[in-house]
Amino acid sequence: MAKVKETAAQAVGRAKVAISQAKRKGEQLATELAKKPAIRQAGKKVARVRGQAAALASKVTDKVTGRTRKRKRAKVAAAVIGAAAVATAAGISIARKRKH
Repeated sequence: MAKVKETAAQAVGRAKVAISQAKRKGEQLATELAKKPAIRQAGKKVARVRGQAAALASKVTDKVTGRTRKRKRAKVAAAVIGAAAVATAAGISIARKRKH
């Protein structure tokens, strides 16, 4: 009886070792795969799509809550400010050229 218990304990021990080795090997393979460019690209694509989905969801909720008008106004204001900044930068660069 003692011998049976001993062999059972050994079998359990061997199984544990095999499991841990398999886990280690799996992790190694996963890190190797993660470094491959195709998988990196896929990850980036997933992140981009996730962002787009979030943006669409917020757009829909904005339409429901009536925030789209505010958002459009903000976009127009940002565009005007951006255009002014570009014009100023262009003006400065032209003035510098004239100086020299």
